[in-house]
Amino acid sequence: MIENHRHPVLREDTACLTGNLAIVRGALEAGVQFVSGYPGTPASEVGDTFSAIADTAGIHFEYSINEKISVETAFAASLTGARSLCSMKHLGLNFAGDPAATIPYVGVKGGMVIVSAGDPSMITSPNEQDQRHFNGFLHYPVFDPATPSDTLEMTRFAFPFSEETRLPVLLRPTTRICHSGGMVQPRPLPKTRNNIRFEKDPPRYVPTPPNARRMRKELTGRISLAEDLLLGSDFFPRTGTGKTGIVAGGVAHAYASRVIEELGVQERISLLKIGAYPIPEMILADFLGSVESALVVEELTPIIEEKLIISAFRNGRMIPILGKKSGHFPLEFEYSPDLVESVLRKALDLGESPKKSISIPELPPRPPVLCPGCPHRTSFYHVRRVFGQKTVYVNDIGCYTLGYGPPLDCCDVLLCMGSSISKASAISRTTGERVVAFIGDSTFFHSGLPALTNALQYDDNITLCILDNHVTAMTGFQPSAVSDRGPEAPSIEKAVRGLGAKNVVSVDPFDSEASVEALKKARAGTGVNVIIFNSPCVIYEEKLRPRKGRGSYDIDQELCDGCTLCVRVLGCPAITIEEDKYLIDPDLCDGCDLCAQVCNRNAIHRKAKA
Repeated sequence: MIENHRHPVLREDTACLTGNLAIVRGALEAGVQFVSGYPGTPASEVGDTFSAIADTAGIHFEYSINEKISVETAFAASLTGARSLCSMKHLGLNFAGDPAATIPYVGVKGGMVIVSAGDPSMITSPNEQDQRHFNGFLHYPVFDPATPSDTLEMTRFAFPFSEETRLPVLLRPTTRICHSGGMVQPRPLPKTRNNIRFEKDPPRYVPTPPNARRMRKELTGRISLAEDLLLGSDFFPRTGTGKTGIVAGGVAHAYASRVIEELGVQERISLLKIGAYPIPEMILADFLGSVESALVVEELTPIIEEKLIISAFRNGRMIPILGKKSGHFPLEFEYSPDLVESVLRKALDLGESPKKSISIPELPPRPPVLCPGCPHRTSFYHVRRVFGQKTVYVNDIGCYTLGYGPPLDCCDVLLCMGSSISKASAISRTTGERVVAFIGDSTFFHSGLPALTNALQYDDNITLCILDNHVTAMTGFQPSAVSDRGPEAPSIEKAVRGLGAKNVVSVDPFDSEASVEALKKARAGTGVNVIIFNSPCVIYEEKLRPRKGRGSYDIDQELCDGCTLCVRVLGCPAITIEEDKYLIDPDLCDGCDLCAQVCNRNAIHRKAKA
């Protein structure tokens, strides 16, 4: 038995869990058997937790190479009868769009849940995206939790629901749900799980056009069944009998509930929670028939609001419906309790909030920076030395995105994972100039291989710098394809050469002479040149193998003339300024010696060991 295991998701007493951990617990209670995923904030902890408990819980877990493969493997496991789950952030669902679009047609066998965490306000993402549209767009039932407790209940419910409807379920927690904590009441873990067996049935599993047309008609019936089942679920609770209606979904419902209680207006309000899509028409019609006005509280796109307006029109109930379209709520960014309170006060004519505003002094900017000793900083430094300021630098998604802005200035263009190579190729073709592209080891295997194949096919004039730090560092040190597998790990250099690249070299970025020589050769060359900067992430390496005592560096104050070169060029957080003196914090310094190489006064030296 595993209930006494110390990991909180494996305990069976009341616990405080984050939304991500609640997803894991809910899946375990449903008897999940196969889990895959690709790390992406804010959903990374879902995969990390399954990775930590997989052996104990008796489930198969994999960090897939990318989200598309994660969805495909979870679907294939479902076809054997296994209950499966895959996790990713909202952008990952786009990457997996090809298989995701057809799965509802084919249908699942074992329950299948796709966790795709949204990120309103783009806290760790380049865009906002409302995955609730996957309901109308690709026929996915979408569950939209408001609390960690909701998240657990919805995850557990999703698996048998998926099996009954033969539809995959999309669970859509947002950042505040993923990372907030709440009390949950676990249920006992199941003693039995689905039997696993693949039964051949090509007409059911092969969507050739004739089969797909039949599947499409069947899909309509399964969507209708899903709506009927949701009508009888607990995902649309209603509280209060007031004549002012509030309809809220996701975390916005938690904000609305809190504000209503704090304002003491429960008797004036009727609050309807929307926890799942499709929304049964009867629920909206009944609600509209009992209130005199409605305020819709939902983040991002006005999906609930539009459905409420349509229902009002169909049922001849033309009451005021307020929300984004009326200008009461913004179309962009996440909400907050203060915003919801402000809008509700106006709707109820309660006047301005009596809360006193607190004047907070403006903080100095604290942009994210590469860690002390990070090999990416060294790679960027060498590249800038050789290629200069006028070269176009195309970056990708990873820690190395922090090459953006001064002092490193190695990011002129950024879009999405794996796109640095294809963008560099196109820019080089249209401008006739050599362009530099950066990509990490995990991203290279995620989606860089096809782009490099394309660049080689057209012999584009690019220098590709593959920054291999042996791990998926940015999202929490998940393994990449080359992590911790010894001689069995794929070789990036062999993979690149196997695609047909001729000019390939692998160097240690801390070997300045070799790095500069390789870069100069690439700058003078033609076609695709690939440089693999091979050095482990210092934080990850420290976790695996504690520092080997190479010591930190110090600045000789008599030799230092305050030229600021080390700060202006490197931006290492270990170098600080106190009373016009430049110092190196020994607790932060990793001893990489890059600052000593940069200093033209020879004022930086390794500290003598005590």
